[in-house]
Parts: sequence; structure tokens; C-alpha cells
Amino acid sequence: MNRSRSIKNLMRCALLAILGTSHVVMAFQTPFVLRTVPFTFRSKISCLRSSSTTITTSTTSTSTSTSTPDFSGSFDSHQMDELAQRGELEASFMQDSVGELEQPGKKISKKKKKQKMKQKMKKGPSIPILARTLREEGVVRLNGVLTPTSASTLREEILERRAAAYAAISGDNENGDGDSDGDGEQWRKYFADVLLKENRCDLLLPLKGSSGIQTALHEIFVSSTFLSNILVTALGGDDATLYELAALISEPGSPRQPVHPDNPYQEHTPLLTVFIALQDIAPEMGPTTFIPRTHTAAAHAKFDDISQRDGFLQNSSSVVALLKSGDASLFDSRAMHCGGANDEHQGATRVLLYASFQNPRATESIGNVGSLMKDIKPTMTLRELKSKLAAGAADKSLDPFDDDRGDREEEEAIRQNYLAAEEGNALAQLQLGTNYYLGEGGVEINHVEAVRWFEMAAAQGLAHAQFNLGYCYSTGVVVGTSSVSYRQDLERAAELFRLAAEQGHQGAKEAYVEALSECEKMKI
Repeated sequence: MNRSRSIKNLMRCALLAILGTSHVVMAFQTPFVLRTVPFTFRSKISCLRSSSTTITTSTTSTSTSTSTPDFSGSFDSHQMDELAQRGELEASFMQDSVGELEQPGKKISKKKKKQKMKQKMKKGPSIPILARTLREEGVVRLNGVLTPTSASTLREEILERRAAAYAAISGDNENGDGDSDGDGEQWRKYFADVLLKENRCDLLLPLKGSSGIQTALHEIFVSSTFLSNILVTALGGDDATLYELAALISEPGSPRQPVHPDNPYQEHTPLLTVFIALQDIAPEMGPTTFIPRTHTAAAHAKFDDISQRDGFLQNSSSVVALLKSGDASLFDSRAMHCGGANDEHQGATRVLLYASFQNPRATESIGNVGSLMKDIKPTMTLRELKSKLAAGAADKSLDPFDDDRGDREEEEAIRQNYLAAEEGNALAQLQLGTNYYLGEGGVEINHVEAVRWFEMAAAQGLAHAQFNLGYCYSTGVVVGTSSVSYRQDLERAAELFRLAAEQGHQGAKEAYVEALSECEKMKI
């Protein structure tokens, strides 16, 4: 996730810890030097759910290229080794307090009938319970946010997008243009800055022109209101804005990240982020580790104090998100977490779809730039997102996120109307005349053209055109056939108003009487 500013602060502290400051000596009682810490995190959590260690063929196999490009200019490009060692070090002294992130719910009594137990388990915890857990723990597991089939389909699309992005960055695309800007940072068009990019990337995802992503998001936010209702409950309304939409992808060999929050502490939740697994996540694949109840001011104070950080992490209970395909973890951006190490030999490609929503009631600065494509409107609310997704599902020919579509459709409508007017369609002639009179529909104000088209439509007996033309005559907005000067013709106006009134045009009768009155005054 694109947390460059807040993570830069984390990196400074992490590097201080790695390089053996006096604070670290106090925390460990003995000094230490840069070294590779034996990594036993995977074996420690394997016993938590042995069934999770089986990796299916669909998870491990992929036809896309995974060669990581050069992310020149990224915020951690010169400190990757030190940060990776810091992550390994933290894993070595946090492993004794690792549990598994589970979805909350009431414990079922063994005395109850099996049928009732199954019904309760199937129903799952209520929205208020989940929202309360999120508020208290800073993280909550949500099962079944996306069906495994939909997750698998989206996963393949995301991996194809990554392969295309890598090719574009490397100059291997069909056009061979590579980095056209010559600044070595073309990757920012496709990726956001993520902590420790070795075999790991943060792929920006589009809404416009991507029916696959739209279909998945429709299932997540519209077909089921499960997640959106929790967001509304937790953030106090559906006016939270979409701040991030991307995919976190890690390959075997990606190192463990140091523990970090996505945002510095502030009083109100700045962001809620949902990670949705697009395949089963086994321990070997580097699941996300969360430290519950660390979204508080007290936890941040200890974490920010380097003399207390290591002891704080060692004494804090953490949980890993061993999610099934389609399950999700929803967390407060102030909560401490980190991506795990994807085992080089036993790991597999891990893909997480994620979205973040900004709390409009949190008035302090977020402190970082969200992982969001530039063509996605940054003010799009959850309410608007759901509305657009519903519109796209109702009309498959519509791309609700194509903001240019409306302009193109309007241009085409104007063109078609002009052609119809040229062919003698009275309604089209009336519309074209109105456009010229008001300066709308892509044309400048031109009263000469307005009158010309009103004349054509009025000659065909169209009441509204007769009224409009009568108005032009009564106000002097009429051009003679052999002159470019305006002239009043109240008698002609009165006649046109009379014709329109005989067809029941509202207002024409009153205009006719007034025009006749003006004609009588001019005769005196």
C-alpha cells in the first residue's frame, strides 16, 4: 500500500533498531549486529491449522511472468536488506504469541442439537457484533465476502494485468516504447509504493473499462450488503470515500515486512481497509500478521518509542490471517500489521484484492497518498460506488465509470438530431432551433440559425415551434430574407401565437391577446 510518508518514519526507526542503538541494547539487554535471524515463523504457525498447509494446483501455477522490474525511485529502494532483516528479527521474538485471526461469534453449546448449531454457524455474527469487534480489536475477519469462483476469476485477471504492466515497464510491450519519460519511474503508472518490493508488488486496479473488476466489486458491495453495512456502521454513514483500490501480490521469496501501521495515530479512524484473499492462504505464503488493539494512542506511544518497541512487540499477542479464498480481513489503518515472508521453496503466489475507505469524520490529514489510479474520481463515496456498480450490472452495455461516455453520447445525440433536422423532422428542427437560441447542445448562440429552424418546424404545424417563432418576432429577434438587421413584426407574432393557441399550447392564448394589444397601440 502506498504509505510512503508514514512508512518512511517507520523505516528510520527500524534502521535505528537494526544498527544497534543504545535503545535496542536496553530492549535486548545485549548488543547485536546485522545478521540473518533463523526464520521459524512458518513452522510455528503451521500447527495452528494443519489443513491450511495444503496448496492447490490452481494456487501454485501461473502462466504469467513474475520477474520483478526495477522500481527505481521507490522510498525503500536503498534499505531493502536492512528492512528485511528487521522483519526477520521481529518474527523471531514475536513467534511465541502468534494466533489465528478468526471471525467472531457466540460459542455454541455442545448440548444443543446439531441442526441448530449448523444454522447458527451458517448465519454468522451480526453486523453490530462485527462492527464492535472492529472498533475494539482494530481488525476483524469476514468470511465469504466473495465466492471462491469469483475470487479465482479475478485472480487470473489481476495476474494478467501485472504481467502486462511488467512488460510495459521493461519495454517488452508491442510498441516497444518502455519508459517513454526517461525518468525510470514509469512503474508508478501501474504500481504504488509498497514496503519491501522484492518479489512483492502493489498493483493499481482500474474501474473504467474493467468488467471483471466491476463484476467482483458488485458481488462484494451490491449483491451482498454484508461488507458495506459494516463499513456504514463503523464509519457512521455511506459517505466514506474510496481511497484505495489495488492488489497486493507476493511471490515465493518475498521477505517479511517490519511491523507498521498504515497511518500515525489520530483520534478517529482515518481509513478502513479490507484485504480479500483471492486464493486460500497457507502459512508458507506469508499471511498478513495483525496485532489486535494497537490502533490506540497508548499502543502507538510505545511503538513510536524505540526503547520500548521491541519489548512491546514481544509482549503483544498477534494473529495471522490464514484466509480461505473469498474471505477478508477488515482493519483500522492505525492497527499494527505486516506482510509475512512467502517461503522461497514451499510458498506460492499470494494475491489480495484490497480497498480502503476514508472516514469523512476524521479531520486530520491521512499522511500518505492512496493507492488509486489517477482516472478514478478521488471523491467517490461508498454510496456512489454502489450506485454505479448497480447501474453497470443492470445495463451490460454501460460502463458506469467511463466519465467520458456521457460527453460522447451527448455529441452523438447532437449529431443524430442535426441529421434528423436536415431530413425534415419537425421535432429535431425545433430542438436545433432551441439549441441555437440558448447556445446549448454544443453550438454557440445564433439567433439567425434559431429562427431559420423554428420557421421550418412551424411550417409543419408544430405548435411549440410556432410559439417560439412568435416570441422571436415579438421581441425583434428575426432576420429578413434580404437583410441582416432585426425588425419587429407583432402582426406576424400574433398570427403565430393564434396558430399555437388553436392547438392547445399553454401560454399561447395569453401571448396572442398581448400581441394584439401591442398592435393596436402601434396603430394609434
